[in-house]
Amino acid sequence: MLVVTCVTLFMAMLDNLVIGVALPSIQTSFNAGMSDLQWFMNAYTLAFAVLLIPFSALGERFGRKRMFLIGVVLFTLGSLASALSDSSLLLTLSRALQGVGAAAIMPISLTLVNGAFPPEKRAAAIGIWSGVSGLGLSVGPLVGGAIIEGAPWQAIFWINVPIGVLAVLFGMRWLKESKGERKPIDPLGITLLGAGLFGLVFGMVRGNDEGWGAFSVWGPIAGGVLLLIAFYGWERTRKQPFVQFKHFRERNYSAYLSAGFWLNAGIFGAIFLLTLFLQQAQGYSALGAGVREMVWTACTMVAAPLAGLLVGRFGSKRVLLFGLFLQLVGLIGIALVIIREGAIFPFGYIVPLMMAAGAGMGFSFTPLSHGLLSSVEEKAAGEASGLSNTARELGGVFGIAIGGLVFASGSAIATPNDFGDHLVPALFVFAAMIALGFLSVAFFVRNDRSKTAAVEAKGDAEKGTLSGAELRG
Repeated sequence: MLVVTCVTLFMAMLDNLVIGVALPSIQTSFNAGMSDLQWFMNAYTLAFAVLLIPFSALGERFGRKRMFLIGVVLFTLGSLASALSDSSLLLTLSRALQGVGAAAIMPISLTLVNGAFPPEKRAAAIGIWSGVSGLGLSVGPLVGGAIIEGAPWQAIFWINVPIGVLAVLFGMRWLKESKGERKPIDPLGITLLGAGLFGLVFGMVRGNDEGWGAFSVWGPIAGGVLLLIAFYGWERTRKQPFVQFKHFRERNYSAYLSAGFWLNAGIFGAIFLLTLFLQQAQGYSALGAGVREMVWTACTMVAAPLAGLLVGRFGSKRVLLFGLFLQLVGLIGIALVIIREGAIFPFGYIVPLMMAAGAGMGFSFTPLSHGLLSSVEEKAAGEASGLSNTARELGGVFGIAIGGLVFASGSAIATPNDFGDHLVPALFVFAAMIALGFLSVAFFVRNDRSKTAAVEAKGDAEKGTLSGAELRG
């Protein structure tokens, strides 16, 4: 089960960014304009962000295994259609279909992992899941660069097809069907939520290209906010709402959602600009930059499973705070190196800082997922997973948009040192976002392990299994 979910998750997360390094080749192949290139990236992001919560709800009602496998089929068909595309429009639509499939794979895979393992092994399993998720996102440029070096751009999509087929075959055999709370279908609620999220994401991904004062940017964002307010009002009138807003009264639940948003805003915005920095300022090729980013991603992969073991000992809160702190050290440290050395310096100067930031990602993803799922009852795990991934996806889009705005402000970029001068304030903004996540956890999250221990002690006391001395201890 873990192999099927993690391999499929890696494939879906990889395709978030793998197309980036192939854009020049695709542009030449289709004679595509800049707007087309943006939509090759954004079609996936839009479909993915908008449908995370609806697919989570459908999985709870109709079966998690069933909806997960449907997601794998859709993603595989989207990959096949992308590889066979002969026009910009067809590639954009195919990328959107990939995003639809990924929106089912991401949250439902976490719910399947959470439900398949007993509590004492759950954190370690989620650690592996988190490490694979972070690795897929992070090595996208590396994998894309390696493939483009020796094959046509279609190969980055062809590689998904056999993996998807095998995932469906093994998933049918190894995955066990499970369901959550069977809520009635709410077409109006789903429409309001989807349209609202679409407006937010659509506006944010276009902000830096169109200008934040353009109606085509702030109009969709404002419309998205109004639709989400309407969604909240509509859900409050229903006996079985699509989203259980009562969960937001639980401090841990709300704090983990907030921390996930700020974590992705800071860290993925930073990865986006640092990838450009390695290529455009320091002169590395796409493959060369991807290889150097492995310093970051390898630490993420190692730290995430380790974090799963530490959560059982120290609790989600402490492990998450440690991970966020490491990311602050990494981002602020890289900014200080650029201030001192300029944009051109030996790569070894920032290796320890990239390692710290990468390990911090690994130590953050696992306790975020485990802590959030631990804050709600088992039957609400699917909804919590969908909301968590939606918040983090919105955070990533927000971070890239705001970081790009800060980066682009000021004088024109004509030299590598100009690039460094623009990057430094953006890195400090990303660090501030991480700090907001740190504060959310530090002040509002109760340590999950302590809470669990107290509940267990209370239950044992009621059964008469603890002595008075043990209870006092």
